[in-house]
Amino acid sequence: MARLQRGNLPAEVTSFVGRRAELPTLKKTLERFRAVTVTGTGGVGKTRLARRVAAEVSGSFADGAWLIELDDLADGALLPSTVLLGLGLRDDGGAPLEARLADHFRAKQALLLLDGCDGVVDACARLVAGLLRAAPGLKVLSTSRRPFHVEGEAVVAVGPLPVPPADEPEAEATALMGYDAVALFVERAAAVRADVVDSDARLATIARICRRLDGLPMAIEFAADRLDVLALDELDGRLHDAYRVLVSAKRGAPQRQRTLQALVESSYALCSSEEQLLWERLTVFTGRFGLPAVEHVCTDEVISDERVLDLVAGLIDKSVLVREERTGGSWYRLPRLLREYALQRVTGAGEPGEWDRLRGRHVQWCLWLASQASDGLLTERSQDWIGQVRGNHANIRAALDYCFEDKQRAQDGFRLAAALWYHWVMTGLVAEGRAWLERGLGIAPSEPTPGRALALTVAAYLAVMSGDSADDLLAASNATAAELADPSVTGNLRFVEGLLAIHQRDLATACAKLDLALDAFRVSGSRMSTGKTLCLLGMAWTLNGDWERGRGYCEEFLAMPAASSENWGFGYIQWTTALAEWQHGSFLSARLAQKHSARLACRFDDRFGMGSCVQSAALYFASTGRHKEAALLMGAAETHRFPAFTVLDELRRGCVDDVRDALGGAAFVELIEEGRALTLVQAAEVVAGGRRMPAGAPVSAPDVPEALSKREWEVAQLVADGQGNKHIAAALVISTRTAEGHVQRILGKLGFTSRAQIAAWVTEQRALARAEARVGHGG
Repeated sequence: MARLQRGNLPAEVTSFVGRRAELPTLKKTLERFRAVTVTGTGGVGKTRLARRVAAEVSGSFADGAWLIELDDLADGALLPSTVLLGLGLRDDGGAPLEARLADHFRAKQALLLLDGCDGVVDACARLVAGLLRAAPGLKVLSTSRRPFHVEGEAVVAVGPLPVPPADEPEAEATALMGYDAVALFVERAAAVRADVVDSDARLATIARICRRLDGLPMAIEFAADRLDVLALDELDGRLHDAYRVLVSAKRGAPQRQRTLQALVESSYALCSSEEQLLWERLTVFTGRFGLPAVEHVCTDEVISDERVLDLVAGLIDKSVLVREERTGGSWYRLPRLLREYALQRVTGAGEPGEWDRLRGRHVQWCLWLASQASDGLLTERSQDWIGQVRGNHANIRAALDYCFEDKQRAQDGFRLAAALWYHWVMTGLVAEGRAWLERGLGIAPSEPTPGRALALTVAAYLAVMSGDSADDLLAASNATAAELADPSVTGNLRFVEGLLAIHQRDLATACAKLDLALDAFRVSGSRMSTGKTLCLLGMAWTLNGDWERGRGYCEEFLAMPAASSENWGFGYIQWTTALAEWQHGSFLSARLAQKHSARLACRFDDRFGMGSCVQSAALYFASTGRHKEAALLMGAAETHRFPAFTVLDELRRGCVDDVRDALGGAAFVELIEEGRALTLVQAAEVVAGGRRMPAGAPVSAPDVPEALSKREWEVAQLVADGQGNKHIAAALVISTRTAEGHVQRILGKLGFTSRAQIAAWVTEQRALARAEARVGHGG
């Protein structure tokens, strides 16, 4: 008796590499849904993944798993007969083929794998929908660059294999082999050359090749095959022309899978003419981009704003664009090899001047973004704007590079690089910002223009922040400002001169220069410039001995229209407020303001803001009896020392003896060493109160008295420091009415009738805590 065939899945010829996450995901999806489509760009490995899953689950289907290969099928009318033939059935010319297939599967428990549906997607959708209605025991697993969009379909999108990040070039061999893309290359290359990974240097080259190919499995396999004629370094050097180099010598592969060029052309052919045009225009972006950028840069009389969303959706649907969910919404990315293909079409056969037109619009978009983000730093949307700028960093670099290729475009480059002053400092990219400005100043004509003036002053600002001399830049800035007589130019120059004077500890000059800057910015009407100058004036006057005037500038900042307690600028004004309160002797107020500043710096991932808090925090912790934190942060301040913070060194050294005496020499040294080992983020989290001390909770921290809640104890300590309800509200980020309510409840709980009684009681509680701390330290 003939044995019934249970499926027709072929055996795997090569090993299956990677996909540790995708395999279980696809299996679970197939358990839950009857129609599952594996999507992804061409060459990403949809077929290998789907066939492996089909093989692993085939045993759970009584009638097996059946593979139908559709790669070379372009006529949807031939789909039913192709499936019939793949199942080993004959077309006897009787009933319609769709009905015969429905009858065949009606009583079966089977898995149907439709592989390579790109050329007949609509026909596949109709067939699958009909089969699922007719055969309740049937499940259909398909591979396609775009989904079927049938009822009950689940889509599993497959991306490229993970590649080592570019910022880990010195990673150990074992770490590199942990990346699926590298492991695949090594596995396939071993069949061509046994000695392909005989050194760590070669493995690093392989990692670079995999990055260059975006982790695309088919491209990686093509590249590994080329080792029969090229050395590894030669292959690496030729990948700038990947479409000519990467050709498969394997017999039996579908035509569109024999060259990288054919693979991508098949994706291009799936797109409508509008989608093809947008694909070509999207090559102007480098890295990620958002929908507003596409609407700004890529639209005209051919592609309208209203069409962009649908066209982007179509390119995602056809696995051309990759969508990423990140902070601030959806981002899109054109894989490198797909971008290079379309770029060749734009720059090679496109309309004359089209590429320059796109690049120009791209620059204008980046300028708009940088300007809007700068204005938005003092609003409740500051985190969104910071995320937008960081997400577009690769685009900003491309725009600056284009501007500084030609002296005629240098003014736009000056405006862009200078508008991003906050970005260079916040992200720790000061050297990069200086390099862009220096490049532009080196090619642009020397006549005075607002753009050149801005470039000179921001370059000087970044030089001061780096601890380098800015004398030549400031001299050139002064000469340019004298010719232009522009309030904004003058204001920027005086601001940088004031910052330099603080750095040089010439505080009287700093105050005078910054006062002039503030006057100029009030004339020019720049809200951001006014805000940053008020912040620096508060610092300068406080360090110059006039804490009351310093705090006055802080209060003026807080009174600015639309000021928000959660924006980026508020973190800096809280830092300045902490310094003023500390100089006044309001130590708890200082520590609370500093805590808020550090919390915001951590939220915005602002390296300069975090560094500012780490450099000054020891003052506030030492003054409130938190000696362990003070010692820890003294150590962290040594590791994360920024040139712009030298003015704080002397103040911090002033509390070293007190902290050492409180802790004892050995404990002090131990905590200093622990602090030196902290990362900047870890140290900032200590300041913000979100990270426990390495050695446990500090014994020097006074407990909250049982009579009061934690918030009431904070309010009581602020009352003891002489703060009114308005200042208490600002320090704790609550309303004045709420602060008044807390004070009244404290009076009631303690049986007091005046704020002076609260102050005396708090002083007594602090003394008790210090006495307990001395006992805890053995003396």
